[in-house]
Amino acid sequence: MIGPRYRKDLYRGAAEHYERFRLGYPPILFDDLRARSGVGARSQVLDLACGTGQITFALAGHVREVVAVDQEPEMVELGERKAQRLGVANTRWLAAAAEEVELDGAFDLVAVGNAFHRLDREAVARRLVPHLGPRGGIALLWGGDPWGEGRDWQQVLRDTLDRWRDATGTRDRVPEGWREAIERDPHEQVLRRAGLAYDGKFEFTVPGTWSIDSLVGLVYSTSFLNPTALGSHAEAFEADLRARLQACRPDGVFAQTLSFAYELARRAG
Repeated sequence: MIGPRYRKDLYRGAAEHYERFRLGYPPILFDDLRARSGVGARSQVLDLACGTGQITFALAGHVREVVAVDQEPEMVELGERKAQRLGVANTRWLAAAAEEVELDGAFDLVAVGNAFHRLDREAVARRLVPHLGPRGGIALLWGGDPWGEGRDWQQVLRDTLDRWRDATGTRDRVPEGWREAIERDPHEQVLRRAGLAYDGKFEFTVPGTWSIDSLVGLVYSTSFLNPTALGSHAEAFEADLRARLQACRPDGVFAQTLSFAYELARRAG
């Protein structure tokens, strides 16, 4: 089943904000993922749609090598510079689309963080399976954002973003109906059709706190209202968002329970 198609330049100009303001997945999630997937010091890992390497850097110290792939060259360049600066030598960085990247060798784990919905899921899952080692798996990681419901400041945030997406004509940057497409054809079914055994979805919650600066920075890291998308409207947008958030929380503290999860599917046998 072919889902909505996404543009390939959605994060142009957003790499620095992505690196600074995207929340990392909690250590408890990676501890659990490593234990369930069986990856260890001799393992080869593929971080697909890697962004600036949130998964790559979390796993690099526990495995033999991580190959990090993203179709946005700015993301890859930033991640590679960070690896060099930190002396993380067991990473390779490739600028390529998940549907087209040339894969070599067998991977013990393929990880996709907050991105599987933007890929041609069917094609990507099927082309990955032959590159999985014995009992190799695909892990889809999710979470760490403030877009959920339940708190007044979250409603203010959503309303402000919606208004500016309309004002700047950027709604079409994210295809209409993508959530409904996932509901009709969940990731689990896509992975099963590719011939994988589905282990399950594993969820974690941790307390979190945002500031006005970090919320603005997070928005600038998104596909729909990053600096490139906002263009000349960026200054007015930021002033409006800051004012509305300040009015909602004069102390500038925005607390929530952050939700994270991963889905794991592996080669049978």
